[in-house]
Amino acid sequence: MQTACPNCDLIIDIPRIVAKQMAVCPHCHSKLCAANVNYDSRIVALSLSALLMLLSSMFYPFISFSSNGITQTITLPDAARILFNYDSDLLGLFIDVSIIGLPMMLLAILIPLHLGVLKVLPNVIARRLLKFTLALEPWIMSEIFLIGVLVSMVKIMSLAEISFGVSFWAYVAFVLLYIGALAHLNRARLWEQIQPQAKIAAEKLSHRAIDNDIRACHVCHQLSEGEYCSRCNSKTHLRNLHSVQKAAAWLLTSIACYIPANLFPIMYTTSLGDESPSTLIGGVIILWQAGSYPIAVIIFLASVVVPLAKALILSFLCFLVSKPANSQTKGYTKVYQLTEFIGKWSMIDVFVVAILVALVQLGNLMSVTPGLGTVFFTIMVICQMLAAHAFDPRLLWDSPSNDKKHKLEKQHE
Repeated sequence: MQTACPNCDLIIDIPRIVAKQMAVCPHCHSKLCAANVNYDSRIVALSLSALLMLLSSMFYPFISFSSNGITQTITLPDAARILFNYDSDLLGLFIDVSIIGLPMMLLAILIPLHLGVLKVLPNVIARRLLKFTLALEPWIMSEIFLIGVLVSMVKIMSLAEISFGVSFWAYVAFVLLYIGALAHLNRARLWEQIQPQAKIAAEKLSHRAIDNDIRACHVCHQLSEGEYCSRCNSKTHLRNLHSVQKAAAWLLTSIACYIPANLFPIMYTTSLGDESPSTLIGGVIILWQAGSYPIAVIIFLASVVVPLAKALILSFLCFLVSKPANSQTKGYTKVYQLTEFIGKWSMIDVFVVAILVALVQLGNLMSVTPGLGTVFFTIMVICQMLAAHAFDPRLLWDSPSNDKKHKLEKQHE
């Protein structure tokens, strides 16, 4: 299998590897691929089971909240529906799509994909279907929502009696099955069903792809010497066009949203008719004073430290692309990979607010309503995810001669 490392651009001819083995780039030590094992039947079983669990979690009680003889019970769709009632349409739509709509769509598509539908569909349709399916995964946040539910329960457990319904346990089963299905997903095998990988002449497989005018497709990882990938028909580039500019634009937008996200309240709590606002830092302080130290630390790291650290790291990486690679570049690549991986975990606090708003609705006795800070925080996290996705880590490894070649390519475009 011929490939170019997506992080450092080193061309590698990977020999056949067996089960429980994986290929690692000898240059930057990034994981390239696992063994080409047929897990079709296992993925179908896991996806079908996960889909059934997700459907089951929507029609039964999810969580019940009881205080002073008054009980509030919600279903899973209520987490978004009640936000719509408070004119938080953007937040409600995001939650519906990220925890129900997208995972349901992905699982429903994975089943026919692993039953061989790619082999019988016309190439044009098969390519678009597979591209669409693989693009869904980064925006599915079911596991983060589940953690957010558990954090929100810790927040209100001292105030009322909490009980988990059938839907909650069905959702837990769905998340575990969904993670299992994705863990066995073999993207290279799916692309092979559409068209086997085309080979590049052996004499050109040396050093880095850019040094040989070889382009690695960012979608299916096919090596190509033309402007379009011969397998998935995506347009190819030596480097992602305007990568630094796009990353910087998304980053600046996220920073602009980070400030009001911390200044405006993320929610308002009403207790016996007295309404009190709560900011991100304020919520962390309350948890700490209540003795929930682990949860307070998790929320502080995920909602305050991680977004700020990501902004600083991505800014530093955008600056580094103007410098030649050195002995520290491998470490910078690892930092970028970590930054991209943890991106969506900052969304925990958004889901905590959504659950509290849906669950704690006992009138003037006790209720929670969303604040404007939640909207800014959601936009901030999404912009940081887009910034990390736009950044091309191969630029960190480029030399000045590569930069000139990249500029020439942009002029040609």
